[in-house]
Amino acid sequence: MSLRQAFEKKFLQYRKRLREKGNERITFLVIPHNDSAIVNMQLSNYVIFLAVVSLVVILVASFFAVSMQRNIQGEANQLQDRDRAFVNERELYVRKYHEMVVQQDFFKKQFTKIMSQAKLAEEDEPIFLDKSTLHDSAVQMLDAEGEEFAKTLSYKENRTIKFLNFETTVKLAQGKSEEEGFYFYPEIALYRQLKLDLKQTSTAVSTLQQLLKEREIVQQALPYYWPLVGGHFTSFFGGRISPFGSSRDFHTGVDIGNSTGTPIYAAADGKVYGCGYSGGYGLAARVSHSYGFQTLYGHMSSILTTCGAYVRKGQQIGRVGQTGRATGPHLHFEVRIMEHPVNPMPYLTNG
Repeated sequence: MSLRQAFEKKFLQYRKRLREKGNERITFLVIPHNDSAIVNMQLSNYVIFLAVVSLVVILVASFFAVSMQRNIQGEANQLQDRDRAFVNERELYVRKYHEMVVQQDFFKKQFTKIMSQAKLAEEDEPIFLDKSTLHDSAVQMLDAEGEEFAKTLSYKENRTIKFLNFETTVKLAQGKSEEEGFYFYPEIALYRQLKLDLKQTSTAVSTLQQLLKEREIVQQALPYYWPLVGGHFTSFFGGRISPFGSSRDFHTGVDIGNSTGTPIYAAADGKVYGCGYSGGYGLAARVSHSYGFQTLYGHMSSILTTCGAYVRKGQQIGRVGQTGRATGPHLHFEVRIMEHPVNPMPYLTNG
């Protein structure tokens, strides 16, 4: 007898014994206390085994169901807490957003006022884009981002994203953006709108800063500055009777009388290109400025700078004296353009 035949014979014997054992019956008698008939129930071992297995399966399934229910309930509570936290955070951001909008509007009004007062912008040309234009730009940005995101998805997902993106834009335009789950889209669009507004404001501020910087450079380079503390005019620019006789001469600057030792200040930023004794000017300093301007300071008692030095507007460069051809302590002040003397009065009176 082969091994296979021996195995089959053994298996048939085992199945026969199992069938005989399963077909054995157990009788259950239910005997009532009254005179009712006795209930006789006969159940095979198969039925009893299946009933026990079913009961065990039900108990195990119930246990796992209760455990899963507890876990799901815990996760649901966590999700509720997280959702509540998100809502609270959203409300906080919305409140902060409105505060920023108020501050931004105030800043833009002040900025526009400054630009108007400084005459840095045309009055009929708006400095900032209006809110509707910014809002349309923000929506277009979001739609473009949705299109770019859709390109990374499969064909089916791509169509879904495009449809949702288009539908969201339509709902936003119709004021129905809080339907069907589009709760945060309006806030995102508003934040993008504020971002664009801040960007244009930042650009305007940078432009203003550059203009003010350039204006400051120009103002610092122009001799609009009173070169003394106090003082009074003793002689003006132009033709006059010479203080040293009765003849007439041409005075190339203005004389500002003050006591000896009074500080003399540079009228503008520039480079000292001449300092020392200079004939009738006595001790004098010459400063070269931008845009072809030069200034001259004569009759000083002392010079507090050196040739080649760079001086700033308002920096002390000497002291009032009576050196050279002078009838008393004063400052002889000249303004020249391309080495040609011009009347200093407009620069002194408008500084």
